[in-house]
Amino acid sequence: MDIDNRLFVEIHPFDGPRSPHPHPITDAEFDPRLIYKVLGMYNPSETSECYFVLANPRRQIWFIPQRHLLAYRLIDSDEFFLPKEDAGGGTSSAAARRRAVMGAGT
Repeated sequence: MDIDNRLFVEIHPFDGPRSPHPHPITDAEFDPRLIYKVLGMYNPSETSECYFVLANPRRQIWFIPQRHLLAYRLIDSDEFFLPKEDAGGGTSSAAARRRAVMGAGT
């Protein structure tokens, strides 16, 4: 699968039942105030989980499960991460994202 090299994601930890590891904030030290450029993707054949390759603020490379991420925006940037307020275009709350998704089909 090809991924658009402009894809940025935001950290939105899934803390529900059977939460995937690593946890992006407590284990991998990602900052939820930032958005992250997707550097790659890995889908091991033994699991249905898909992992996105991201660099955290310490510039460490991590494989983060997709259930901890939300698509943020396509941005022309070579930066590994950006502050959300500088990038624009994202929604600021889970409720607002749900409203946007539910309203998109009408």
